[in-house]
Amino acid sequence: MVRSLSLTQQRTILSLLDSGLSGEAIAKRTGVSPSTISKLHSKEHPTLLKAIGSHPPKLSPTNIHCAQHLITSGKAENTVQVTKTLSNLTNQPLSASTVCLHLKKASMKAVVKTKHPILSARHCKACLDFAYSHKD
Repeated sequence: MVRSLSLTQQRTILSLLDSGLSGEAIAKRTGVSPSTISKLHSKEHPTLLKAIGSHPPKLSPTNIHCAQHLITSGKAENTVQVTKTLSNLTNQPLSASTVCLHLKKASMKAVVKTKHPILSARHCKACLDFAYSHKD
């Protein structure tokens, strides 16, 4: 448990946690197990956020804003079209699901367009004429 660590080890681990290192990086550096570091972290610094060990995002906030603008301005109708445009802008391959995920995080929701019948004024007049002539 945490009691097995000396006071200097605890101070070293806490200072490394304060500097933003992850538990795994501290474990490699100090030789203390990651679970011990996690316990010390939650006991001594419960408000300190844990390091996020993920990869950097493929889309920057500027790219996400550009994607939102493409959709709201009508230049792109779906995520596939936005993905093609952003792939050309960033010169890196992107998947449509990645763009869709980022748009969902930006509070944009996919909506299915409502289908309307394509009736011209001539068709409407013909339907009305038919209805009046066959009314009785």
